[in-house]
Amino acid sequence: MALELIHVYKNFGDKNVFTNLNLSFSEKKVTAVMGPSGSGKSTLINLMLGIYRPDYGELKGFKDKRFSVVFQEDRLLEHKNGINNILFAVRNPKVHEARAWELMMDCELSEDAYKKTRDYSGGMKRRLSLCRALISDFDVLILDEPFKGLDEALKPKIMDVVQKHSAYKTVILVTHDKSEAVYFGGRIIDITNPPQE
Repeated sequence: MALELIHVYKNFGDKNVFTNLNLSFSEKKVTAVMGPSGSGKSTLINLMLGIYRPDYGELKGFKDKRFSVVFQEDRLLEHKNGINNILFAVRNPKVHEARAWELMMDCELSEDAYKKTRDYSGGMKRRLSLCRALISDFDVLILDEPFKGLDEALKPKIMDVVQKHSAYKTVILVTHDKSEAVYFGGRIIDITNPPQE
């Protein structure tokens, strides 16, 4: 069943963000959401996660889904090391330990696994945030500017890692960068001119 936003309106005081927004996201496919800063992309994510409620309209198919999210902020536990940040996202760390190490190796972080994340560079923190999101048992993966700040030489490899570990899942990629949207090969939605669903 597709995830749907039906006739959604959302305001913050005098600021109107969405008026009669209709969107659908196909299951087990990638959908890229594009638009300039201030166009409502983060508000859309918060609506889908239930953090915000629409002023009017309906969201269908979201309630029974398990979400994993990479926010624009890394939201790491700075006092913990890299491997423990990843394992914090799962209920049974022992069961997921091998997969955590696989993700760290894929993202070229294994040598820094026991370093406190407060000592990571910005790009390392971004990669660790992706590892933590990918280890979860999710139905829907939401990625909000997930490759921001990554070294350009490493970025294609990290996009490969995300594609590998999110295969056959519903992925919603929020990005300013059309090359990222094209790389993942899914449908592209311009939130400033959404399709008439």
